[in-house]
Amino acid sequence: MEISGIGSDYNNVYHGTYATQKNEAPKKAETNETAPSQGGKAKDTGEKAASAYYSYLQKNYDCMSKGNVTVSSEYLKKCSGDSKKAKELEDFLKKIPELEKQGYEQLSARNKALGGTVTYYQQTWMVGKDGSIQSTVYSVTETGMTNAERMKKSMDERLEKQKEKKAEEEKVKERKEEKAEQAEKLDGGTEKISAPEAPGQEITVRYVEAESEMEAKAMMQKEKLEDAYYPKFDRNI
Repeated sequence: MEISGIGSDYNNVYHGTYATQKNEAPKKAETNETAPSQGGKAKDTGEKAASAYYSYLQKNYDCMSKGNVTVSSEYLKKCSGDSKKAKELEDFLKKIPELEKQGYEQLSARNKALGGTVTYYQQTWMVGKDGSIQSTVYSVTETGMTNAERMKKSMDERLEKQKEKKAEEEKVKERKEEKAEQAEKLDGGTEKISAPEAPGQEITVRYVEAESEMEAKAMMQKEKLEDAYYPKFDRNI
């Protein structure tokens, strides 16, 4: 949406009238002075488009209106002018309620196995300038163990699962290498180069365990996204 300011039109008319009363030198100076204003208008149009799109997202998605999601200014501007990117962003916003439900259920099940109950759960989302997504889970769990003890036990379990996963991956790799060797023999030694698969969208999740809801909210307030978009207000109003 493009909006022309009355003030800008007035200035252009004023400069044009002023130039007819002066010699050629002021005309050149006037041209040099007024040229940058075109870039300013383009930038202002981009800001207005981003602001309008941000307002639209807040009205249509609860996660945006509640402040659970922060989006990079650069990425938001790209989305406001690119319908494909806008669809990708909005498709992700639609999934957030389900993702948060799954996250809560998984954390509750894991902490229940450790003898604890999740009493507070809040998840935030950050969309970077390249469209990458990072999420942070802030939670409070009541249990007989201290946070340090619970975290150590949880970490030990994760490491054990990682070892099991790595061992399984090694077995799969060995089987693939064996099949590749057999295929190479059958093909008479013909070299084959396979293109890597296109990576899918990944979400990086970080877990923060707090002692109380107040502490969790305080830590949440300190969370920042570089280049996060916040609506700007017109000082002329």
